[in-house]
Amino acid sequence: MAFPTLKTGAVAQYPLKRGLRFQTQAVRFMDGSLQRYRIYGTNLREWVVKLDLLDEQELGALIAFVERQGGATFAFTDPLTGDNVANCMISGQVFAAGMTGEMNAQATVSIEEVQ
Repeated sequence: MAFPTLKTGAVAQYPLKRGLRFQTQAVRFMDGSLQRYRIYGTNLREWVVKLDLLDEQELGALIAFVERQGGATFAFTDPLTGDNVANCMISGQVFAAGMTGEMNAQATVSIEEVQ
């Protein structure tokens, strides 16, 4: 399943917030020294997608998609590079949607790549 696109064919609008995530683990030895190492071989990407001026159909498709996902992974096209990122999840940090008028809905969703 893939993240829904807007009627324009885009998956996001500007400004787009994109970041990289690293996960490390630290081990403290009995002599008190500390060693840190990366758990993942590569960094993982994350995006905060803010959408404005959506119509009712676009907003409804986005809300239905988020509700269906639960903890399942989906494909997301990185808006900056065009790469198809196969293992993504809706992050529990941000999902907000609302409508202030006809053809004037807004939504914010946080997406993160998972290993």
